[in-house]
Amino acid sequence: MEPVKCPFCNPIAEDIVARNELCYALWDRHPVSRGHLLVIPFRHTPDFFSLTPEERAAVMALITSCKDVIEENFSPAGYNIGFNVGEAAGQTVMHCHCHVIPRYVGDVGDPRGGVRGVVPGRRGY
Repeated sequence: MEPVKCPFCNPIAEDIVARNELCYALWDRHPVSRGHLLVIPFRHTPDFFSLTPEERAAVMALITSCKDVIEENFSPAGYNIGFNVGEAAGQTVMHCHCHVIPRYVGDVGDPRGGVRGVVPGRRGY
């Protein structure tokens, strides 16, 4: 049986929206909203906690660059930024990646609680 190929290990150059020495960004193929980007380290590593300090800094720097790209193209009202770590947290591609999700006024009825909404019923407090 052939091993599953990692969809993030060999990015197509034309698909890269932004990059630095250690990571790159692409538009999410299944976006939550217009302008949803993924920030991905070039090195295959499973999650945020396995990144080197240099990779963490590079990911954070590229998130800022991605915000600029998103602002120029979509003018959102806010953002959710996050990592899924492990299957229990919803991670489906086991190559570290950060979601940069633009948010728009009215895209959900009540946005209070933000990322707390990953667990139904725990958004409000």
